[in-house]
Order: sequence, then C-alpha cells, then structure tokens
Amino acid sequence: MRIGTTHKLLNALGVASGLALLSASGLTPAAATTATGTLKAQIVITSNCAVSTGNATLDFGSNPSTTSGASGTTGKNGFSVTCTDLTPYTIGLQSTSSDAGTNGAGKMSASGIAQTIGYQLYQDAAHAIVWGNNAASSGGNTQSAAGTGAAQQYAVYGATTSTLNVPAGTYSDTVNINVTY
Repeated sequence: MRIGTTHKLLNALGVASGLALLSASGLTPAAATTATGTLKAQIVITSNCAVSTGNATLDFGSNPSTTSGASGTTGKNGFSVTCTDLTPYTIGLQSTSSDAGTNGAGKMSASGIAQTIGYQLYQDAAHAIVWGNNAASSGGNTQSAAGTGAAQQYAVYGATTSTLNVPAGTYSDTVNINVTY
C-alpha cells in the first residue's frame, strides 16, 4: 500500500481504524519525540544575628559608701549572639549615659542623686582589654567572630572607676550591645 493512499484511508476511516489498518499492513506510525527543558530550584538565605541577654545585669554587688573611695569594684555577666552560619560579625558595647563615648566607659546614676559612679567595660577578667564600640582597624575595642548558627556566649567584665563615697541608692546605667554583620 502506498503512503498517499494510506493517508486518504486514515482520513476516511478515522484515526483508530487507520492505525489498525497501518498495523495490519506492516507499516507503523512514527516514534514519539520528547521535548526537554530545565527548571531552576532556588532559595535565598539572608544573614541574620540575634542577641540574647536573659535579662542579665553587670552586677557590681552591694558596697558600703567609704571615705577612702573604693574604685575598682568588679562585676561580671554575659550574653549570647546567634548568627547565620559563617556570617562574620562584630560586637560593640556602649553605655547610654549622656557623655559616653565609644571607649567602653559609662556612668551609673541614681534617681534624685547628683553624684554618679563611673565604670569601664572589659573583654577579659584581667581587665586588660577594653570593650567599647569602636571597630576601627587600629585602636578598635570591639570583638569579632563568625556565626555558627548556634548561640555563642560572651562574658562582660567591668570595674568601677570612681569613688563609691556617694549617697546611698541604687545606681544603674544601660549598656547597648551592638552586633554589626
């Protein structure tokens, strides 16, 4: 049977009958062809850091007012930072007292009392490394690390820098923890 004749027969008999006729005649229809393409899967992970203090207080304890000016009283507490895995970050600490700079020094005040108690923040128990908020490449006083995806613990040390011979009261200040990533 010739192809042109087969085509006319297919049109006349309908596709199902035509396929049966082709098969009986030994002719087979052309093999199926597959077209392909690709689809991209994507997710964007952004860097993130979080600070947790658990309501921590850098506690200098309870001290009597003295006439000898007992500066150097120490305190310690800490916080944790959780950053996205491999995200570099820098931690700076800065007092919110009115004349605080980026050198880690602050002043604690008490309500209704004019005197203040100065203090200095440190990264180490020996009080050798100041902890401030100056990330400059030379003379910087911040702490740097890379995130692990888990909480990383940091201790904060402090020492008073002025006399404790002040009126009785509860002296306090707030220290901002600045994590730059």
